[in-house]
Amino acid sequence: MEALIFGVLMAMALFWAVGAHNRLVRLRAEVVRQWGSVDAVWLRLLVRLQGGIAARQSLHTSLTEAEGELQTLQSACDELVEALLQARLQPLAVEGQKQVLALHHKVVLEIRALLQKDNEAIKPDLEIALNRMRQTLPAALIPYHVAVVAYNDALAMPPAAWLGRRLGLQPATKMDLSVGVS
Repeated sequence: MEALIFGVLMAMALFWAVGAHNRLVRLRAEVVRQWGSVDAVWLRLLVRLQGGIAARQSLHTSLTEAEGELQTLQSACDELVEALLQARLQPLAVEGQKQVLALHHKVVLEIRALLQKDNEAIKPDLEIALNRMRQTLPAALIPYHVAVVAYNDALAMPPAAWLGRRLGLQPATKMDLSVGVS
């Protein structure tokens, strides 16, 4: 009789562990999927911004004084695209996300610096790009943050926390754009 009870308890523990593992993996996959959506929005914004920069440079030969500043912005955009690529390869890596945020803030600062200049030829595109960043990135981050909270909450629950540690699962991090986009 004791063997039967022990067997039932072991079977229940095994079924719980499999269910908890499946739930954690599913929630983690949802975080990765939502990060992919954020990544796509970011890339779309950067491609539009870079296209506007290239168009302005080719249309206006009078941009010689702003050409270096536009090149600086172009370089910052290229660095952000590269950081997004690295974050896409490891979507839950904290350092990769910190680098994306730092480079995003750098792009925003470059745009703001160019908006302070007296070059009316490039101001409309830059204002549009900055406004799109203010509107679309925080909205794109909402589902990502919801997925991060659900995953982190499941990972913090006492029995699942033990299983998560054994499996090497790390909590996901939220992205705070408020410093650079406000």
